[in-house]
Amino acid sequence: MDTPPAQETPPSTPPEIALCLELGRAYQSYGIPAHRFEDALTRISAKLGLEGQYFALPTAFFASLGKGDHHWTFIQRSPPGETNLAKLSDLQEATDALIEGRLSTAAARERVRAIVAAPDRWGPLLTVLCFGLGSAPSATFFGGGWREMLLTACLGALVGLTAVLLGRKAGLARLVYPVAGALVGFLSLAAAYRFPHVSPQVLTLAGLIVLLPGLRLVVSMNELATGNLVAGTARLVDTAMTFLSLGFGVALGQRLAFSLLDRALLGTPVVLPGWTILPTLLLAAVAFVVIFKARPSDLPWIFAACLLGFYGTRHGAAWLGPQFGVGLGAFALGLGSNLYTRIQHRPSVVTLLPGLMVLVPGGLGFKGLEFIIQKQLVVGLDTAFQAVFVAIALLTGLLLAQVAVQPRTAL
Repeated sequence: MDTPPAQETPPSTPPEIALCLELGRAYQSYGIPAHRFEDALTRISAKLGLEGQYFALPTAFFASLGKGDHHWTFIQRSPPGETNLAKLSDLQEATDALIEGRLSTAAARERVRAIVAAPDRWGPLLTVLCFGLGSAPSATFFGGGWREMLLTACLGALVGLTAVLLGRKAGLARLVYPVAGALVGFLSLAAAYRFPHVSPQVLTLAGLIVLLPGLRLVVSMNELATGNLVAGTARLVDTAMTFLSLGFGVALGQRLAFSLLDRALLGTPVVLPGWTILPTLLLAAVAFVVIFKARPSDLPWIFAACLLGFYGTRHGAAWLGPQFGVGLGAFALGLGSNLYTRIQHRPSVVTLLPGLMVLVPGGLGFKGLEFIIQKQLVVGLDTAFQAVFVAIALLTGLLLAQVAVQPRTAL
């Protein structure tokens, strides 16, 4: 469920200022990076004849707004909601219409309120199912076979059910990560103990792939690179806490299944043939449409983004090595997403987020944390450092794509 904006605008606030605050809360609810948040609201303020300055954080923002000698300063708290690409596209369209003068202030306020209040496009049952369908292809990306795909689909659906049930209440939402980690950690060892040729490591990483905060790691580093140091640092710390919560849960689950450990680790996966890549990427794209609450019409674009990210990284790794190859994949994905923005006038994140799911170093970083928990400090730190290096390569590729093809939309 989406978390609605936490504050209401005071009735006495001038309508232009109220619109800026409502847009700011909506942007934060759907995870707009700090530099895009501030740029979009600055342009809107200028269009409305206001002098506006903004300072964005992941869960709050400061706004100084006014005309002439009359200025108001606001502190707006807005807990982040779930990713919702359809609502983000609607906000993009409303923002562009407002900047271009096709939407009045009153009409824009009504439009923003309607977007935020609209129910989710996809129901909880389908969301849980697509958590499983979206996790299963990751098993092949990590070197697993058809057994890992089937078992990962079950684990992913269980993770989705946990996220839906616990995510409905704000006080329980943070328990999603340790609870899901414990379930996947325990069941991965149990499944590897029961079935031959099954890798518990692949099951663990693939089962939790949708929860791994690799995208937040890239966004935080993007904010740091664009000079938004406070927002970037806060998001980076939040990413680290998510990794720790997942790592604690997996360690607890594996501890409960400790008696199965020796035999479970003997399993080695049977890798699927190369022709299965395209069907699994299509399956992932369909699942991402539901998981990230995109429009059905976005499916071809999301599938194309997954292809760009996967094959760009694969060819880049063959030419430059695995770490730098990820940067080439990110560059190809960024170019494609920016061209999509120019053609469709929609946020680049609609294609960028699903494409990054096959690129982000979340799995690598989580694996490093797992090594550290098992007291293999040297291997764990080396793996974690590789995850940071991959994140920097990703960021560099995306920044180069931004320079090569600049999007012309507000978000």
